[in-house]
Amino acid sequence: MRRRESLAEARRSVDALRPESLETARLSDALADVADRWSKLHGLAVQVTTTGTARPMTPEAEFALLRTAQEALANVAKHAHATRVGVTLSYLEHEVALDVRDDGEGFDPAGLEADTATTGRSRPPSRSGGFGLTIMRQRVEELSGTLQIESEPGTGTGISACFPTLPTGSHA
Repeated sequence: MRRRESLAEARRSVDALRPESLETARLSDALADVADRWSKLHGLAVQVTTTGTARPMTPEAEFALLRTAQEALANVAKHAHATRVGVTLSYLEHEVALDVRDDGEGFDPAGLEADTATTGRSRPPSRSGGFGLTIMRQRVEELSGTLQIESEPGTGTGISACFPTLPTGSHA
């Protein structure tokens, strides 16, 4: 029964964080909207920063970055017990990077990788039932992006997703 309640809670949280369509908003605006809704829902301000000049990306990559931010924030709410959360969107010369960092409890990513190797499932030892990190990684890597997870118990967690930009002059 507990697992069913957790799944229902996760679905409600994702539904509450749905942004306005990326067809009508820039990625940075959609991220700010997601962070604002999350902050209101959880009572913890999210500092959102965008750096660089917007560069063209495929719509699929933009959507994957937005969903990565949503899932990372859902994990912060569910697991981190954080007091600070930051989301940074960085437009670099040949890639776009999204970083979501918190100062919460953190976890041992090596335990996550060891569990994946032995069971085929990604489940952090301290986070029962969590498949969000695996889904994030699959979503990003299917589109030729990269996802890095940095964490240690007691030091918070950082999730970084990067996608290549389209050649200059291209339109998604």
